[in-house]
Amino acid sequence: MSSKWADKEIVYTNGLSSMFNFGLRQLSQNQNAVQTSLERLATGKKVNRASDDPSAIIPIENHKAEIYSLNKELDALGRHEAFLGAKEGGLSVLSDMMIELQGLVVQAANTGGSTEADQEAIRNDINGILSGIDRIASTTMFNGQQVMQEYTSAYLDDDLTNIADLVFENPEKAQEIADTALEKVSTTRGAIGTQLKEIDSRRNVIGETLINLNASLSSMEDTDYAAESAKLVRAQILEQASIAAIDISRQSANQVLDLLKTSADFIKQSNA
Repeated sequence: MSSKWADKEIVYTNGLSSMFNFGLRQLSQNQNAVQTSLERLATGKKVNRASDDPSAIIPIENHKAEIYSLNKELDALGRHEAFLGAKEGGLSVLSDMMIELQGLVVQAANTGGSTEADQEAIRNDINGILSGIDRIASTTMFNGQQVMQEYTSAYLDDDLTNIADLVFENPEKAQEIADTALEKVSTTRGAIGTQLKEIDSRRNVIGETLINLNASLSSMEDTDYAAESAKLVRAQILEQASIAAIDISRQSANQVLDLLKTSADFIKQSNA
């Protein structure tokens, strides 16, 4: 084969080789695009690893951390709310008992002409209320924890334990003791009500914040199924086109080489 035809064979071969390599690169890129789209559609996330969108990783992780923290706070608020609810429930019973005690004190102050048996019955009722107060203080539980152990009859008023005798000896003092005990219970219930209202307000704030954070996170991380489906179809078409281009370049290379060899043989025969 002459140098002239050999050089042309090299030029054609190199050109076709470049086309073939270009086709392989395009095929690899399109196959990667297909796999990326399939993964995004399968996971529902357009950012599955840092390489998908390096600039989005930090804000995405920050959003997730904040959402996790707020959810933990919601859990803690729920537990505290339940604890306060159990405590307020016990105090509500105590409040009813204090009101009943006040009624007995008033009744005892107006027992003109009452018999000793009548007075003893009032004392028994009052002592029954005091025992009930101490029982509630020792048995009201939440998750195995006593929540009202301090609300004994002695805590409500130092003289409350002696009120059964005072109702007849000093009715005014007895009334003052009963009023003080009820006021202490009511004040505590009011404070608990304030805490429960604050918990509810905080829960609402957290709820709104979580809605906004999740919406923002979704815009950064979640797959747009319509758009990604379109990308998948495009990538699959380009993938098939790349395969076809490689086949064509391979066939063309063989055809050109055959043509060059045929031409070289013809020239050789002509010069013979």
